[in-house]
Amino acid sequence: MHLAQLLADLLLSLWRGTIDYTPPDHPSTWEWAVFRDPDLWQCHRQAVVDAAQHLPGSFDRKPCNPAQKINTGYKTWEFQMYIFGLGPALLYNIIPQPYWLNYCQLVHGFHLICQHSMSTQDLQAAHACFIQWELDFKILYYQWRAECFQFIHPCVHQVTHLATETLQKGPPICYSQWMMEHTIGNLRQEIQQPSNPYMNLSREGVRRCQVNALKAMVPGLVEPTQDLPQGSVDLGDGYGLLQKCDPYDIQPQGGAARAIWEYLGANRETEKPAEKVHISRNVKLMLDGEICLTEVLYFTCLAVADGLDEDGEQIFCWQAMALVMMYSCPDRDLLELSIHAMQNPLLMSLAWCPTDPIYHLGVAYEGASEDDKAQDNDD
Repeated sequence: MHLAQLLADLLLSLWRGTIDYTPPDHPSTWEWAVFRDPDLWQCHRQAVVDAAQHLPGSFDRKPCNPAQKINTGYKTWEFQMYIFGLGPALLYNIIPQPYWLNYCQLVHGFHLICQHSMSTQDLQAAHACFIQWELDFKILYYQWRAECFQFIHPCVHQVTHLATETLQKGPPICYSQWMMEHTIGNLRQEIQQPSNPYMNLSREGVRRCQVNALKAMVPGLVEPTQDLPQGSVDLGDGYGLLQKCDPYDIQPQGGAARAIWEYLGANRETEKPAEKVHISRNVKLMLDGEICLTEVLYFTCLAVADGLDEDGEQIFCWQAMALVMMYSCPDRDLLELSIHAMQNPLLMSLAWCPTDPIYHLGVAYEGASEDDKAQDNDD
């Protein structure tokens, strides 16, 4: 079973007070079992549903209501997004702070260890988080009491080996259960004959290893894949500008321009029920050498002046642009308190931003203070 699911099941059973216990110990004496209160559990599970709609479609399945499917239909990916993604924010000021800080240590370690590639510093930091989390977990929950020994599941100790296993095998994400299940599914699709399935499966596995070895030795054998639709523009770094649908250039004015902007930008996803929404317009941009979180409201190609030709005539080129809503920087105190497991940026202002150069063309304020406007006008 997936390690993320095992840890999620352990933590939730502790916080809900449903884990097995040995008298004289009783869940009523556990200060961490906050979700024994049905009203608090009801509010929390609704918060999970409300927050899940802000996860983009590329995150695959979003967490369902934990009270309805936690024991029957909750997928491992939903556990991981719930516990290691949304959890630090949704549980802040819900579970007592010592237990929340211990939980954030585990989350931060997982954030570091689940990267496809990581530095030595990241690996050392993840190992330190896991070691400290296991020690604090035993002090806070187990408390060195014989009647609480059942709290120490094997997965509690297993996380302390993730960093050392990474040194030997590489990042865990590259050999996790998801990768194995995906590979088994691909091999099953390649079996053409129903007879001798195990022999065919082993032969396809050997062939796959041979092909992968050749591609690793000669990268030129790997054919580039085209994931974007025909007519779209590849902007690099995983971004693309889709082809326009109109055969002729038009320039909407007045109310028509406002209506198109609202339809394409702000209101299109709000027309769907919340449980069916996958908000996909939150992106990261590199601005002035820093990674910023933004919400894309509208994107298009604009004609931008690009110098003069030999006759002195102005030359224009098409520039891919996006109107983005800038998020604020995370609260530094809360970020440090949560060991970088929780970020809470807020939407601040609008900005026209080129999708490839690193600079702003201009800022359109909505809800900004007069001091902010005056400061930018002075600049």
